[in-house]
Amino acid sequence: MSDDGLPGPEARVTRFVQPGDTNFLGTLFGGVALSIMDEAASLASTRYAGSVTVTAALEQIDFHQPIRMGIAEAIARVETVGRTSMRVGVELWGEDPRTGDRHLATRGHFVMVAIDDDGRPRPVRRATPPRRVPDAEAT
Repeated sequence: MSDDGLPGPEARVTRFVQPGDTNFLGTLFGGVALSIMDEAASLASTRYAGSVTVTAALEQIDFHQPIRMGIAEAIARVETVGRTSMRVGVELWGEDPRTGDRHLATRGHFVMVAIDDDGRPRPVRRATPPRRVPDAEAT
């Protein structure tokens, strides 16, 4: 929580990676990875904006390492805020549940737009940029 009592600019989504989530090489489908990351970006931006948000753009998605069956965790942080939009950085980590070993698999940025009840862009409730949240893991 921030000093004003509002949720902070970070959200996490954790999922088991099951056989149906993987390709014939046994690694997480890219589309499934993006879906997990988009969900985390949506949670972080919705908390920050105080309203529903929608994905407007994906920027620079880099796949560093594959994720095999096990655990995938997306960590999303609101980085910059405009009038109606937010740029959210998202990291996707793979984890072996047997050993606890983690690795950065994918990193990218999502542009999220706050919308009103009619689906139109609305101003983000907080106009000041969020404080930087320390990284969950060193990269």
